[in-house]
Amino acid sequence: MKLLVNCKDDFEAQLIEGLLKSAGIPVQRKYRGEGHVLKLYGGLGRDVDIYVPGDRLQEAMQLLEHRDEDWEEQ
Repeated sequence: MKLLVNCKDDFEAQLIEGLLKSAGIPVQRKYRGEGHVLKLYGGLGRDVDIYVPGDRLQEAMQLLEHRDEDWEEQ
């Protein structure tokens, strides 16, 4: 698995995971530092890394680029 992006919190990570999974790209989530502790005690994790298979990395990056363009237009 290759690192695709670091998200500020679980909410952002869930949005990106949904986009990737809808395109059939497997996703793995990992928390940095104390991010997982906040998830346990506060319900919302912080500093979340999103990983995808190396052979799907370029495709995933393109999906995120298009997502950013779509959000900027709105």
